[in-house]
Amino acid sequence: MKYLAQITAIAAAASLAACSDNKSDQTAESAANETVTASSENTTGAMEKAQEVATQVAEKAAAVAEKLKLDTSSLSAFQTSLGDMKNSLSDDQAGQLTSALSALAKDSAGDKKGLLSAAKSVASGDSMEETLYKNLGDKLDGMTFDDILKLAN
Repeated sequence: MKYLAQITAIAAAASLAACSDNKSDQTAESAANETVTASSENTTGAMEKAQEVATQVAEKAAAVAEKLKLDTSSLSAFQTSLGDMKNSLSDDQAGQLTSALSALAKDSAGDKKGLLSAAKSVASGDSMEETLYKNLGDKLDGMTFDDILKLAN
Protein backbone atom coordinates (compact mmCIF):
# COMPACT_ATOMS: atom_id res chain seq x y z
CA MET A 1 0.00 0.00 0.00
CA LYS A 2 2.91 2.30 0.83
CA TYR A 3 4.48 1.63 -2.55
CA LEU A 4 1.23 2.20 -4.41
CA ALA A 5 0.98 5.69 -2.92
CA GLN A 6 4.60 6.42 -3.85
CA ILE A 7 4.11 5.14 -7.40
CA THR A 8 0.99 7.27 -7.70
CA ALA A 9 2.94 10.31 -6.47
CA ILE A 10 5.74 9.70 -8.95
CA ALA A 11 3.27 9.22 -11.79
CA ALA A 12 1.48 12.42 -10.85
CA ALA A 13 4.76 14.28 -10.62
CA ALA A 14 5.91 12.96 -13.99
CA SER A 15 2.61 13.89 -15.62
CA LEU A 16 2.75 17.39 -14.29
CA ALA A 17 6.45 17.73 -15.05
CA ALA A 18 5.64 17.11 -18.69
CA CYS A 19 4.01 20.54 -18.73
CA SER A 20 6.44 23.19 -19.92
CA ASP A 21 5.87 26.12 -17.59
CA ASN A 22 7.63 26.61 -14.25
CA LYS A 23 4.36 26.77 -12.32
CA SER A 24 3.48 23.22 -13.41
CA ASP A 25 6.87 21.98 -12.20
CA GLN A 26 6.25 23.52 -8.80
CA THR A 27 2.75 22.02 -8.68
CA ALA A 28 4.07 18.56 -9.63
CA GLU A 29 6.77 18.73 -6.97
CA SER A 30 4.26 19.94 -4.40
CA ALA A 31 1.80 17.15 -5.27
CA ALA A 32 4.54 14.54 -5.02
CA ASN A 33 5.65 15.86 -1.62
CA GLU A 34 2.08 15.90 -0.31
CA THR A 35 1.52 12.34 -1.51
CA VAL A 36 4.73 11.11 0.13
CA THR A 37 3.76 12.91 3.35
CA ALA A 38 0.27 11.37 3.26
CA SER A 39 1.83 7.98 2.56
CA SER A 40 4.10 8.33 5.60
CA GLU A 41 1.14 9.34 7.77
CA ASN A 42 -0.85 6.37 6.49
CA THR A 43 2.06 4.05 7.21
CA THR A 44 2.35 5.43 10.75
CA GLY A 45 -1.40 5.04 11.22
CA ALA A 46 -1.24 1.50 9.88
CA MET A 47 1.60 0.67 12.27
CA GLU A 48 -0.37 2.05 15.21
CA LYS A 49 -3.43 0.08 14.12
CA ALA A 50 -1.34 -3.09 13.78
CA GLN A 51 0.08 -2.59 17.27
CA GLU A 52 -3.43 -2.07 18.64
CA VAL A 53 -4.67 -5.25 16.96
CA ALA A 54 -1.64 -7.19 18.22
CA THR A 55 -2.36 -6.00 21.76
CA GLN A 56 -6.00 -7.06 21.47
CA VAL A 57 -5.00 -10.49 20.12
CA ALA A 58 -2.53 -10.95 23.00
CA GLU A 59 -5.20 -10.01 25.54
CA LYS A 60 -7.68 -12.45 23.98
CA ALA A 61 -5.03 -15.19 23.91
CA ALA A 62 -4.34 -14.61 27.61
CA ALA A 63 -8.07 -14.80 28.35
CA VAL A 64 -8.37 -18.05 26.37
CA ALA A 65 -5.30 -19.50 28.12
CA GLU A 66 -6.82 -18.62 31.48
CA LYS A 67 -10.09 -20.22 30.43
CA LEU A 68 -8.22 -23.40 29.49
CA LYS A 69 -7.07 -24.01 33.04
CA LEU A 70 -8.99 -26.36 35.28
CA ASP A 71 -11.16 -24.68 37.87
CA THR A 72 -11.93 -26.96 40.80
CA SER A 73 -13.73 -24.41 42.94
CA SER A 74 -16.85 -26.58 42.53
CA LEU A 75 -17.83 -29.76 40.72
CA SER A 76 -19.78 -27.71 38.19
CA ALA A 77 -16.83 -25.36 37.57
CA PHE A 78 -14.54 -28.38 37.19
CA GLN A 79 -16.84 -30.06 34.68
CA THR A 80 -17.24 -26.83 32.70
CA SER A 81 -13.51 -26.05 32.63
CA LEU A 82 -12.68 -29.65 31.70
CA GLY A 83 -15.25 -29.50 28.87
CA ASP A 84 -13.81 -26.19 27.64
CA MET A 85 -10.33 -27.70 27.69
CA LYS A 86 -11.41 -30.79 25.76
CA ASN A 87 -13.25 -28.68 23.17
CA SER A 88 -10.13 -26.60 22.54
CA LEU A 89 -8.00 -29.65 21.76
CA SER A 90 -7.58 -31.76 18.65
CA ASP A 91 -9.05 -35.28 18.74
CA ASP A 92 -5.58 -36.72 19.40
CA GLN A 93 -4.93 -34.29 22.25
CA ALA A 94 -8.37 -34.92 23.75
CA GLY A 95 -7.52 -38.63 23.76
CA GLN A 96 -4.22 -37.84 25.50
CA LEU A 97 -6.07 -35.79 28.10
CA THR A 98 -8.58 -38.57 28.77
CA SER A 99 -5.77 -41.13 29.10
CA ALA A 100 -3.83 -38.85 31.45
CA LEU A 101 -6.88 -38.18 33.61
CA SER A 102 -7.68 -41.91 33.72
CA ALA A 103 -4.12 -42.66 34.81
CA LEU A 104 -4.34 -39.97 37.49
CA ALA A 105 -7.67 -41.34 38.71
CA LYS A 106 -6.16 -44.84 38.85
CA ASP A 107 -3.07 -43.57 40.69
CA SER A 108 -5.20 -41.65 43.18
CA ALA A 109 -7.00 -44.87 44.03
CA GLY A 110 -3.72 -46.78 44.36
CA ASP A 111 -4.18 -48.14 47.85
CA LYS A 112 -7.00 -50.43 48.98
CA LYS A 113 -8.85 -47.60 50.66
CA GLY A 114 -8.59 -45.52 47.47
CA LEU A 115 -9.73 -48.40 45.30
CA LEU A 116 -12.68 -49.04 47.59
CA SER A 117 -13.58 -45.34 47.49
CA ALA A 118 -13.29 -45.25 43.69
CA ALA A 119 -15.36 -48.43 43.36
CA LYS A 120 -18.08 -46.98 45.60
CA SER A 121 -18.01 -43.75 43.60
CA VAL A 122 -18.46 -45.61 40.30
CA ALA A 123 -21.08 -47.93 41.80
CA SER A 124 -23.07 -44.95 43.01
CA GLY A 125 -23.14 -43.61 39.46
CA ASP A 126 -20.46 -40.94 39.75
CA SER A 127 -18.79 -40.00 36.50
CA MET A 128 -15.04 -40.01 35.97
CA GLU A 129 -15.12 -36.23 36.40
CA GLU A 130 -16.87 -36.53 39.75
CA THR A 131 -14.40 -39.16 40.92
CA LEU A 132 -11.45 -37.04 39.78
CA TYR A 133 -12.93 -34.00 41.47
CA LYS A 134 -13.36 -35.84 44.76
CA ASN A 135 -9.91 -37.45 44.72
CA LEU A 136 -7.74 -34.88 42.92
CA GLY A 137 -9.66 -31.61 42.82
CA ASP A 138 -7.15 -29.62 44.84
CA LYS A 139 -4.20 -31.04 42.93
CA LEU A 140 -5.72 -30.32 39.49
CA ASP A 141 -6.82 -26.74 40.22
CA GLY A 142 -5.30 -24.25 37.77
CA MET A 143 -3.63 -26.91 35.65
CA THR A 144 -3.34 -26.67 31.88
CA PHE A 145 -3.37 -29.51 29.35
CA ASP A 146 0.44 -29.69 29.44
CA ASP A 147 0.47 -29.64 33.25
CA ILE A 148 -1.94 -32.59 33.37
CA LEU A 149 0.15 -34.61 30.88
CA LYS A 150 3.31 -33.95 32.92
CA LEU A 151 1.59 -34.92 36.16
CA ALA A 152 0.31 -38.18 34.67
CA ASN A 153 3.76 -39.24 33.44
